[in-house]
Amino acid sequence: MDVLLREGRVADIAPPNKLRDSSSGVFDARELIVSPGFIDLHVHLREPGQSYKETIASGTSAAAAGGFTSVCCMPNTSPVVDSPEWVTWLQQRDRGAMVNVFPIAAATLASKGVVLTDFRALQRAGAVAVSDDGKPILNDAIMRETLRLASEINLPVIQHAEDTRATEHCSMNEGPTSFRLGLRGMNAAAEASIVERDILLAQQFTGARLHVAHLSTAESLKEVRRGKRNKVRVTCEVTPHHFTLLDEDVRDYNTNFKMNPPHPGRVSRRNRGRHCYRPRPSRAA
Repeated sequence: MDVLLREGRVADIAPPNKLRDSSSGVFDARELIVSPGFIDLHVHLREPGQSYKETIASGTSAAAAGGFTSVCCMPNTSPVVDSPEWVTWLQQRDRGAMVNVFPIAAATLASKGVVLTDFRALQRAGAVAVSDDGKPILNDAIMRETLRLASEINLPVIQHAEDTRATEHCSMNEGPTSFRLGLRGMNAAAEASIVERDILLAQQFTGARLHVAHLSTAESLKEVRRGKRNKVRVTCEVTPHHFTLLDEDVRDYNTNFKMNPPHPGRVSRRNRGRHCYRPRPSRAA
């Protein structure tokens, strides 16, 4: 088929050479795929403060090259994006963004999980969700209040589901590989227990919107499904790593195969997606 674009929108689709239009610009897309622009819900553009890793300009250029026309950037930068000023800064034209940038703001000040940020002000500045990604909101009362306040303004809450009290000093997924390598492993319950708690909390508030970031366990998925059956507005995401890497790929401490979160379902080639934790060098030995 031929696709007619007019003022940035699809104006018509027709069999080859059937479009009636005087436009002179033609792009030969044979053997290619024409689709709506993809949206990446979870990116790390590393600005402000970590431009030596990546910039908004370089990250969004990569997004555009891959067919992504909108990205939602996480707030775990340096400093943390926990104020309307930083949300506005991310969207300024001189950042050099090549695609739409939708900021996700921190749910708590400095992502410390103690004091909530000003959700309404963040939303007015352009934040599309709140999250302490990279860290979980562990305190039950804080998470409940986060969901309550966010539900009042229809603002999604994105949770990094990991009970860090259970994963402290752990290096990778608990299983045969961690045992063989002599590394302390973390159990799948560290993720699933947080997902279960959050869904129960979200169920208390009409309009609460909970999104589970980088879900990695079968147990967590069961909780999401259970929440949906109970009419909770809960969604989840999985990264490409989650269906391409296995903890057994680590073999002789090869950290190129480490991924956070690391949690398992059943370790097998038939059921891929079993990952290894991002290493903390001081604890790797």
